[in-house]
Amino acid sequence: MDTQPGRKTPAPETAALRRRFLMTVMVAALVWGGLMTIPAQMGWVPLGPAQTTNNSLFLVLNCVLIVILWRRPGSFLPVALIYFPAGFLYIAAAQFNVHEDPLRMLLFYPAVGAIFLILGGLAAWIAILAALAVFAAAVTSGDIQVTPLAASTFVITLCVTGLFFHAFRAQAINALNTISAQNAALDAAARQDHLTHLLNLRAFRETMQGHVAHGHNHHAFCVAFVDVDHFKAINDRHGHAGGDAVLVAVARTLTGAVRVQDVVARIGGEEFAILLPNTPLPEALAIAERLRAAVEAMRVEIAAETLAVTVSVGLETSRAPLATVDDMLQAADAAMYRAKEDGRNRVVVASRAAPALL
Repeated sequence: MDTQPGRKTPAPETAALRRRFLMTVMVAALVWGGLMTIPAQMGWVPLGPAQTTNNSLFLVLNCVLIVILWRRPGSFLPVALIYFPAGFLYIAAAQFNVHEDPLRMLLFYPAVGAIFLILGGLAAWIAILAALAVFAAAVTSGDIQVTPLAASTFVITLCVTGLFFHAFRAQAINALNTISAQNAALDAAARQDHLTHLLNLRAFRETMQGHVAHGHNHHAFCVAFVDVDHFKAINDRHGHAGGDAVLVAVARTLTGAVRVQDVVARIGGEEFAILLPNTPLPEALAIAERLRAAVEAMRVEIAAETLAVTVSVGLETSRAPLATVDDMLQAADAAMYRAKEDGRNRVVVASRAAPALL
């Protein structure tokens, strides 16, 4: 719960871990309290009537909060803010009510540790100070009988335990944040083409799937397949370094010619794909023609040679029948190959999408 300025925001994995640990703590307390209830009711464990009632009330609260946290994981913080003060009061009451247990002050240790890991250092140090105040009051009132040496041992070890948990929590959060950042970097790398830094096929398909699942029922969108003409000849003449320079130049030109909302990806080899959201086919056709012309106008310097490049473009719309991701990609790919067959350096609309131009 630490929110002081300058503190790093915990990674989502940290919040999930804290939520699971809180559930573990509550289940463990429920089991422990349940095991104490029957012997206490039978008089085998001398808790006394007041603490027996406290135990029953705490069990009921445990059950309610476990159900709430199970059904509504987002309620983690309110549940924790109810559970730990109630648990602390339960332990504090035991210091005055259960005289037969000379070690009952040790109940503060797991409570403080759990607060450190779930609510953070500020809440835990407040709990430690409160525990020491309760212990001092119980000793002063005679409810706890300990020697000065034993009292000092309790105070010192509780504070040292707090320091250990404080350091452990800080290191654990740093480790989880580092892992989260590394996972995010790996995920970004797995979604990006290393040469052009555009999205790759996996990421492009995921983006398209989002539009198919949520957007195309209300707004048409189109996808364009762009293939560099005579790319094998470019590679054969200028080598792979020259081919890479052409691909980077084409990627830069396409990215510079599309709209802000459009998505450009390199989906393999010399092939690119462009998602045109909220775009009817006539408008998409004009955009595709603009992209083709932009590539035709660019020049690539390879060694001492200036190279002109063209592309063939296939276009498909989500308004076509059965417009799934695979259907759209295959149709746009087929249209691009027809552009190749028709002479290259042109835009061809998928045959099933053509009626949308009428």
